Amino acid sequence: MKQYSSIYLIAISPQFNRDAVPQFESFSRNNSCHLYSALTLNHKEILTSYLNSNHIFYCFDERDKEFLPVDFNELQKDLIFFNTENQSGILRTLADKHFGKSAKNLLIFSNSIGMSQADIQRALNLLSIDDEAVVIGRTNNNKAAFIGFNSFNHDLFFNIDWNNCNYDNLLAMVNKHEYFVHVLGNFMVINNIDDFKNLYFELSKKESLSYCSPVMHEKFTNLFIEYKDLLK
Repeated sequence: MKQYSSIYLIAISPQFNRDAVPQFESFSRNNSCHLYSALTLNHKEILTSYLNSNHIFYCFDERDKEFLPVDFNELQKDLIFFNTENQSGILRTLADKHFGKSAKNLLIFSNSIGMSQADIQRALNLLSIDDEAVVIGRTNNNKAAFIGFNSFNHDLFFNIDWNNCNYDNLLAMVNKHEYFVHVLGNFMVINNIDDFKNLYFELSKKESLSYCSPVMHEKFTNLFIEYKDLLK
């Protein structure tokens, strides 16, 4: 009987290889890399607390393989490398080798932030029913930060565009299937300068410490200082 849950951090692009990372708007390539890696390391810090009761997998672009921070040195068995330009490829791999082994699966997109340990546990709890269920993490600008399920449907999930996961489109696709749908809100995805401004505003709140530690705050603060003119 399936008992445990699996959580997957899904990179939407290279995160650590400065020659391969997509340039973030007017950022330099180095600072683009800094932003993507900070978002990823923030997720890792939060997910580490779930290692005892769940399986955590980090799905990175194959071009990052030689550029991973030392934080991942002891996680070799939990790393999955794929071509982020071929989303169906990683989904096929996960569906064939992993999804069926877990009672609940939660996919978190690497360009997101705002999920606390409590949020992740709540998402997993909502999937703890006998009926087929989906949980979606909705952002304030109508994107999806994560999606979880207790039953994998190829027709649904192979049509999701992780790079631009619009909540309304995703909800419409889910509603075509007989799932119980749960929605959690107030998360962020960082795709453009407006999102970066929103991140600056949200991290200035005391409540942000539930999903971004002081150490991680410092990583983002360095970028806020570097691009302070963009925050006006």
